[in-house]
Amino acid sequence: MTTHYDTLVIGTGTAGYTAAYRLAAAGQRVAVADRQAYGGTCALRGCQPKKYLVAAAEALERAEALVDRGIAAAPRLVWADLQRAKRQFTDPVPDETRAGFEAAGIATLDGNAAFVAEDTLQVAENRFTADHFLIATGAVPRALTIPGAELLLTSDRFLELPRLPERILFVGGGYISFEFAHVAARAGAAVTILHRNDRPLAPFDIDMVAALLTATAAAGIRVVLNAADIHIQAEGGGRRVAWIGDAGSDSCVVDAAFHGAGRLAAVDGLNPQTGGIAVSTGGVIVKNTLQSVSNPRVYAVGDAADTPYELAPVADREAEVAARNILHADGVTLAGAVVPSVVFTLPPLAAVGLTEAAACAQGAAMDVRQGSAAHWPSSRRIGQQHASYKVLLDPDSGSILGAHLLGHAAGEMINIFALAMQQQITAAQLKAMLWAYPTHVSDIKYML
Repeated sequence: MTTHYDTLVIGTGTAGYTAAYRLAAAGQRVAVADRQAYGGTCALRGCQPKKYLVAAAEALERAEALVDRGIAAAPRLVWADLQRAKRQFTDPVPDETRAGFEAAGIATLDGNAAFVAEDTLQVAENRFTADHFLIATGAVPRALTIPGAELLLTSDRFLELPRLPERILFVGGGYISFEFAHVAARAGAAVTILHRNDRPLAPFDIDMVAALLTATAAAGIRVVLNAADIHIQAEGGGRRVAWIGDAGSDSCVVDAAFHGAGRLAAVDGLNPQTGGIAVSTGGVIVKNTLQSVSNPRVYAVGDAADTPYELAPVADREAEVAARNILHADGVTLAGAVVPSVVFTLPPLAAVGLTEAAACAQGAAMDVRQGSAAHWPSSRRIGQQHASYKVLLDPDSGSILGAHLLGHAAGEMINIFALAMQQQITAAQLKAMLWAYPTHVSDIKYML
């Protein structure tokens, strides 16, 4: 027997449940399906549990910076206790998520979902048809071809480590590697990052990344750029990782090596070809309405869609757009959204809008305001050694083209710049604001 729904949502993470709730509230008969525990990457294996680790490392960092400046001795990070605190958040998520769906009248399906026809999905042993399908399956680690890649652990495993290894290596220089490296280093591990070219954290401004690399080295983290011919093999109870870098052949033995070399949309298991769903390496190919270009029944959002951003707030907004278009077919898009992003290192690196390189490539006229904030009172009072900023302004209108911050509270301050860009608040207007003082946000006027 085949059961029919108005919309069947595949994936129960932040994007999946945002869409499912909107559709059910509008009166649709909705089901959600997931092959993993309900709750998705952000709540269980990404944003939220990561910030538990980052928050503890940040507290430790702040205390260490103030030793002999009013603090007698720095605390230490107890990994097992930190994991227990994190699990107090993550453990209830699956049951709470499922209960929320059921309370909203949304059917819950368990098992791998795969298309058996353009209008039919099989979940475990059962088949379902729907007027619309919404794919919100997230992403998985990119398959690597380096010898010994099977010996790498995933970021999921890092978040679940019962104890922290003494020596850790990350392959790849993106968000995951840098954030976890900074946590591990503050917890006492010796950490190495290998990156295949000279541009780690490529979406971010090159000058700001250089400043972060300086801070990273100061934290005792070794970052190897232009690492080629990486080989991994088991040695004793650990891993020997060898590579060729700018200084020639090198290697190190670590207790654990982790995959931080990017993620791909988790769509292969959906059998997209049978579902008539065009996909690329970035995910389901969609129109700007989030509708599949090849199967009009299908929408895709978040990391599963071939869209520019892999960020939870963008996934939520995409889910809202997709739900609106499923309900009303009125062609709503995400056009004009201003998207800030943060690498939660210590200190964090935050950005919104154009980098200087991107602005130059577009031929945009700009005034660049940049400098170090390490000597400012807001840095000195907390013992911060690494802080900098770069703000790009339109010379005629004074509008903000881009903002890039490195330092404590950068993740909060960047939201002010994003708000200004979204609401077309000029630099002069932003500078004229009366901020609570002295705060990190009140430093914005000095950046302008």
